[in-house]
Amino acid sequence: MSDQEAELLKEQMPGPRLAVVAEALFLANLLVAPGLAFLVLLVLWRRHRDDASLVVRNHLQQTVIASLYGGAMLVGVSVGIFLLGGLDDPWSWVLGILYFVSFHATLVIFGVVGLNHAILGRSWQYPFIGPDLYE
Repeated sequence: MSDQEAELLKEQMPGPRLAVVAEALFLANLLVAPGLAFLVLLVLWRRHRDDASLVVRNHLQQTVIASLYGGAMLVGVSVGIFLLGGLDDPWSWVLGILYFVSFHATLVIFGVVGLNHAILGRSWQYPFIGPDLYE
């Protein structure tokens, strides 16, 4: 390994670390550890919501609110589809699974874009489910 490659390994992560962690926890909540990652995200938000930089507070607030609204919409609409159509109706299953997979994938894509913004040190607002940036 050359000296230049060794120096690349020592560089710090770009962007505000806590903003990147918040977005990574949002994705982990969707993909790897639902619930557990959200609890860690809540703890970070409670601890740093008043004293962190503006970009970090933006990403913490966006990920917490998007997780709450996104989770409520994932579960609520899915349950509504099955309550209206019934568990024994095949079309309920088609619509329920199609909705869940599509909305879940959309949340993952939004999370990846949010992670990219965090790495670049930029603010981010989740479309439709994120709080207004200028509150």
